[in-house]
Amino acid sequence: MFVNRSLEAVSFNSQLSTTKSQQSANVQTTEIVYNQSPVQTVETRTVETQTVTEEKKKPEVNYERLAQFLNRVTPSILEVLDESYGTNAFEDYEPKTDDDSLTSTQFLQKINSVESDSQMKVNDISWSIGGGTLAVSYGIPYHETWCDHLSKIQLYNQTKEGIFTDNPNKTLETNACVTTLAYHPTEPSIIAVGLFNGDILVWNLRDDISVAPTTVCTHGDCVSQVYWKARTINDVSLLVSSSKDGYIFIHKMMANFTIARVYKRLKVIKEHNPIENSRPRSASGTRERAAECGLCITTFDFSSRDPIFFIVGTLCGGIYKCSLDRVAPIENDETLMDPVIDEYERHEGSITCIKYSPTRNLFVTAGTDKEIRIYDFEEHTNLQSISCENTIVGLTWIFGDQDILATYGAGSDIRLYNITNGKSVTNANFETNDRQNTSCLCVNLKKNMVAIGDTQGNIEIWKIPRQLL
Repeated sequence: MFVNRSLEAVSFNSQLSTTKSQQSANVQTTEIVYNQSPVQTVETRTVETQTVTEEKKKPEVNYERLAQFLNRVTPSILEVLDESYGTNAFEDYEPKTDDDSLTSTQFLQKINSVESDSQMKVNDISWSIGGGTLAVSYGIPYHETWCDHLSKIQLYNQTKEGIFTDNPNKTLETNACVTTLAYHPTEPSIIAVGLFNGDILVWNLRDDISVAPTTVCTHGDCVSQVYWKARTINDVSLLVSSSKDGYIFIHKMMANFTIARVYKRLKVIKEHNPIENSRPRSASGTRERAAECGLCITTFDFSSRDPIFFIVGTLCGGIYKCSLDRVAPIENDETLMDPVIDEYERHEGSITCIKYSPTRNLFVTAGTDKEIRIYDFEEHTNLQSISCENTIVGLTWIFGDQDILATYGAGSDIRLYNITNGKSVTNANFETNDRQNTSCLCVNLKKNMVAIGDTQGNIEIWKIPRQLL
């Protein structure tokens, strides 16, 4: 199929043209012309407005409805005015302050309230709700027999200069030593007092003419504490008192605090005391120990979370959780109830003071065993224990930080503790050279002040910083 063959070469000429066509062109932008046209408003208008004067008509007033309205709102207005009585919001305002003034205490004044040869000591102190009045009570340090001493309550008012008068503005006399007193938390003229002979008295200081007190009740032994319970809506004031006879009385105060009616009678029965369990019954064997007086109550405080619960401390070291709603009649008496619902770990000595935290669900106790204990309300054992050199007589919350607690007792020292960590607060102190044993201490929440009483009848006024830490 394939054969070898040779052919002749064939050639042809190239047809490529080397000449190129060229053309010249000029490009020029058109000249821009600017035109200016003035603009001016031609038409103007003027508008005038004038009000028409009308004759004022005399308003029609329904005086009967106005009187009904005033009768309805006046009690509430008076209550608010009473709460703010004596307050000066900017009295202690200092725009130019340094770091020292914010963290250090300041001694303001000392009042010698009793004669130099008197044996009276300051038993208790209470500030009025507005902080403008300081009530001071007195008593004999030791009683060999039943108390029949004539004692007194002195009221000191604050002046416009911010100091308190050296002489009392008013004196209330009692037929026995005053052991405890408390101003009403919302009524600035109402003060309750407990006496060594067991009497509970209430004064209404609004009436300057009559200074006769209302006798609320009489305990069978020395009154250990009086307490105004927080009032609920549409309810009357409740006055709670405890005594070394083992009873807690709750009274309703009515008719402008002139009438007292028993609301509840409570008693911690002796069967809750382990020491009393070993005691035999009466000689006849027919009388139960429950029929005797209850445990000697030294102190109590209500819960800040739920006001039906309260903690009771006794002379034998017992700490009891109690409830106002518990119905447990004693001795088949429907008017006498045992409020105890639970018990906490006991102190080795007598309970001297109990304070419930205003912000947390815990409380603090002090005892003659020289211990401060911190308890959770729901736990039986204490969370923390603080050992002290001397016996602590009283505990007080310092308002600048609600976790700071002031303690006082045997000796002149006043120590502050932070209950969150149990450590001592050292950057604020209340030290003086001539103070005797501290007997009481009370904080003025309105004016950042602290009043301190001692066993020689002296009163000290201190200024405390707004922030302790």
